[in-house]
Amino acid sequence: MPSKTLTEPQSSTTRARVETAVIGVAFGLYLVFLLKLLLFSRVPGSERSLNLIPFASIANYLVGPANVQRFAFANIAGNILAFVPLGAYVLYLRRRARIGSTILIVAAASVTVEILQWVFAVGTSDVDDVILNCVGGLLGVLAVAGLRRGLRPEVVRTVIAVVSVVAVPVWLFLGFVVRLRM
Repeated sequence: MPSKTLTEPQSSTTRARVETAVIGVAFGLYLVFLLKLLLFSRVPGSERSLNLIPFASIANYLVGPANVQRFAFANIAGNILAFVPLGAYVLYLRRRARIGSTILIVAAASVTVEILQWVFAVGTSDVDDVILNCVGGLLGVLAVAGLRRGLRPEVVRTVIAVVSVVAVPVWLFLGFVVRLRM
Protein backbone atom coordinates (compact mmCIF):
# COMPACT_ATOMS: atom_id res chain seq x y z
CA MET A 1 0.00 0.00 0.00
CA PRO A 2 2.75 2.56 0.76
CA SER A 3 4.18 2.14 -2.74
CA LYS A 4 0.88 3.39 -4.24
CA THR A 5 1.04 6.47 -2.06
CA LEU A 6 4.55 7.19 -3.30
CA THR A 7 3.65 6.48 -6.94
CA GLU A 8 0.48 8.58 -7.10
CA PRO A 9 2.08 11.92 -6.19
CA GLN A 10 4.99 11.22 -8.53
CA SER A 11 2.68 10.46 -11.48
CA SER A 12 0.58 13.47 -10.52
CA THR A 13 3.71 15.63 -10.55
CA THR A 14 4.77 14.19 -13.90
CA ARG A 15 1.33 14.86 -15.31
CA ALA A 16 1.45 18.44 -14.01
CA ARG A 17 4.84 18.99 -15.65
CA VAL A 18 3.66 17.56 -18.97
CA GLU A 19 0.50 19.68 -18.91
CA THR A 20 2.47 22.80 -18.02
CA ALA A 21 4.92 22.10 -20.85
CA VAL A 22 2.05 21.55 -23.29
CA ILE A 23 0.50 24.86 -22.27
CA GLY A 24 3.83 26.70 -22.63
CA VAL A 25 4.57 25.23 -26.07
CA ALA A 26 1.01 25.89 -27.23
CA PHE A 27 1.24 29.51 -26.06
CA GLY A 28 4.51 29.94 -27.97
CA LEU A 29 2.98 28.45 -31.13
CA TYR A 30 -0.06 30.69 -30.70
CA LEU A 31 2.19 33.76 -30.53
CA VAL A 32 3.96 32.66 -33.73
CA PHE A 33 0.57 32.18 -35.40
CA LEU A 34 -0.63 35.59 -34.21
CA LEU A 35 2.51 37.35 -35.48
CA LYS A 36 2.23 35.61 -38.85
CA LEU A 37 -1.45 36.48 -39.10
CA LEU A 38 -1.13 40.11 -38.09
CA LEU A 39 2.31 41.16 -39.33
CA PHE A 40 3.88 38.64 -41.68
CA SER A 41 1.01 37.57 -43.93
CA ARG A 42 1.26 40.67 -46.10
CA VAL A 43 4.05 42.18 -48.16
CA PRO A 44 5.69 45.14 -46.35
CA GLY A 45 4.68 48.42 -47.92
CA SER A 46 1.59 46.90 -49.50
CA GLU A 47 -1.05 48.73 -47.50
CA ARG A 48 -1.18 51.66 -45.10
CA SER A 49 -4.34 53.25 -43.79
CA LEU A 50 -5.39 54.63 -40.45
CA ASN A 51 -8.74 54.93 -38.67
CA LEU A 52 -8.84 56.58 -35.26
CA ILE A 53 -12.63 57.02 -35.09
CA PRO A 54 -14.12 54.36 -32.78
CA PHE A 55 -16.79 52.14 -34.37
CA ALA A 56 -16.45 53.82 -37.80
CA SER A 57 -15.28 50.66 -39.57
CA ILE A 58 -17.76 48.47 -37.73
CA ALA A 59 -20.64 50.81 -38.64
CA ASN A 60 -19.46 50.90 -42.25
CA TYR A 61 -19.41 47.10 -42.33
CA LEU A 62 -22.95 46.83 -40.98
CA VAL A 63 -24.55 49.22 -43.50
CA GLY A 64 -22.32 48.48 -46.50
CA PRO A 65 -23.18 46.43 -49.58
CA ALA A 66 -23.45 42.61 -49.37
CA ASN A 67 -19.84 41.97 -50.45
CA VAL A 68 -18.61 44.35 -47.75
CA GLN A 69 -20.85 42.68 -45.16
CA ARG A 70 -19.36 39.25 -45.96
CA PHE A 71 -15.87 40.67 -45.47
CA ALA A 72 -17.12 42.47 -42.36
CA PHE A 73 -18.25 39.30 -40.65
CA ALA A 74 -14.88 37.64 -41.30
CA ASN A 75 -13.02 40.73 -40.10
CA ILE A 76 -15.09 41.24 -36.95
CA ALA A 77 -15.14 37.54 -36.02
CA GLY A 78 -11.46 37.16 -36.89
CA ASN A 79 -10.39 40.09 -34.74
CA ILE A 80 -12.36 38.74 -31.80
CA LEU A 81 -11.37 35.08 -32.19
CA ALA A 82 -7.68 35.83 -32.76
CA PHE A 83 -7.34 37.38 -29.30
CA VAL A 84 -9.44 34.97 -27.21
CA PRO A 85 -6.41 32.71 -26.60
CA LEU A 86 -4.23 35.69 -25.64
CA GLY A 87 -6.59 36.72 -22.86
CA ALA A 88 -6.94 33.12 -21.69
CA TYR A 89 -3.22 32.34 -21.69
CA VAL A 90 -2.14 35.62 -20.12
CA LEU A 91 -4.63 35.27 -17.28
CA TYR A 92 -3.76 31.60 -16.73
CA LEU A 93 0.04 32.01 -16.91
CA ARG A 94 0.30 35.06 -14.65
CA ARG A 95 0.17 34.19 -10.99
CA ARG A 96 -2.38 36.25 -9.06
CA ALA A 97 -3.45 38.03 -12.24
CA ARG A 98 -6.46 40.28 -12.19
CA ILE A 99 -8.92 40.58 -15.03
CA GLY A 100 -8.33 44.32 -15.45
CA SER A 101 -4.56 44.08 -15.69
CA THR A 102 -4.86 41.18 -18.12
CA ILE A 103 -7.18 43.18 -20.39
CA LEU A 104 -4.63 46.03 -20.27
CA ILE A 105 -1.96 43.60 -21.50
CA VAL A 106 -4.26 42.44 -24.31
CA ALA A 107 -5.01 46.07 -25.23
CA ALA A 108 -1.31 46.97 -25.19
CA ALA A 109 -0.52 44.01 -27.45
CA SER A 110 -3.28 45.02 -29.84
CA VAL A 111 -2.20 48.67 -29.95
CA THR A 112 1.39 47.55 -30.53
CA VAL A 113 0.29 45.41 -33.48
CA GLU A 114 -1.72 48.28 -34.98
CA ILE A 115 1.28 50.64 -34.65
CA LEU A 116 3.59 48.07 -36.26
CA GLN A 117 1.09 47.55 -39.09
CA TRP A 118 1.14 51.30 -39.69
CA VAL A 119 4.93 51.65 -39.47
CA PHE A 120 5.64 48.73 -41.82
CA ALA A 121 2.55 49.34 -44.03
CA VAL A 122 1.35 45.76 -43.65
CA GLY A 123 -2.32 46.37 -42.97
CA THR A 124 -4.97 48.75 -41.87
CA SER A 125 -4.37 50.38 -38.51
CA ASP A 126 -7.82 50.72 -37.00
CA VAL A 127 -9.01 51.57 -33.51
CA ASP A 128 -11.94 49.22 -34.16
CA ASP A 129 -9.47 46.33 -34.41
CA VAL A 130 -8.19 47.22 -30.94
CA ILE A 131 -11.77 47.29 -29.61
CA LEU A 132 -12.59 43.91 -31.18
CA ASN A 133 -9.27 42.40 -30.04
CA CYS A 134 -10.05 43.51 -26.48
CA VAL A 135 -13.50 41.91 -26.71
CA GLY A 136 -11.79 38.67 -27.75
CA GLY A 137 -9.23 38.95 -24.97
CA LEU A 138 -12.03 39.59 -22.47
CA LEU A 139 -13.84 36.44 -23.62
CA GLY A 140 -10.67 34.42 -23.05
CA VAL A 141 -10.16 35.99 -19.63
CA LEU A 142 -13.75 35.31 -18.61
CA ALA A 143 -13.46 31.68 -19.74
CA VAL A 144 -10.38 31.08 -17.57
CA ALA A 145 -11.85 33.03 -14.66
CA GLY A 146 -15.00 30.91 -14.89
CA LEU A 147 -12.96 27.71 -14.93
CA ARG A 148 -11.02 28.89 -11.88
CA ARG A 149 -14.21 29.61 -9.98
CA GLY A 150 -15.77 26.25 -10.71
CA LEU A 151 -12.84 23.82 -10.75
CA ARG A 152 -9.76 22.87 -8.77
CA PRO A 153 -6.47 24.33 -10.09
CA GLU A 154 -5.20 20.98 -11.36
CA VAL A 155 -8.43 20.44 -13.31
CA VAL A 156 -8.17 23.95 -14.80
CA ARG A 157 -4.61 23.13 -15.90
CA THR A 158 -5.80 19.89 -17.50
CA VAL A 159 -8.66 21.64 -19.33
CA ILE A 160 -6.33 24.33 -20.69
CA ALA A 161 -3.76 21.71 -21.73
CA VAL A 162 -6.40 19.69 -23.59
CA VAL A 163 -7.83 22.78 -25.32
CA SER A 164 -4.27 23.77 -26.25
CA VAL A 165 -3.58 20.38 -27.79
CA VAL A 166 -6.74 20.70 -29.89
CA ALA A 167 -5.99 24.31 -30.89
CA VAL A 168 -2.36 23.86 -31.99
CA PRO A 169 -3.14 21.94 -35.20
CA VAL A 170 -5.71 24.58 -36.12
CA TRP A 171 -3.17 27.38 -35.64
CA LEU A 172 -0.55 25.47 -37.60
CA PHE A 173 -2.99 24.82 -40.41
CA LEU A 174 -4.11 28.43 -40.57
CA GLY A 175 -0.64 29.87 -40.11
CA PHE A 176 1.48 27.70 -42.36
CA VAL A 177 -0.68 25.70 -44.74
CA VAL A 178 -3.20 28.30 -45.77
CA ARG A 179 -1.83 31.49 -47.28
CA LEU A 180 -3.33 34.19 -45.15
CA ARG A 181 -4.50 37.00 -47.38
CA MET A 182 -6.50 39.53 -45.46
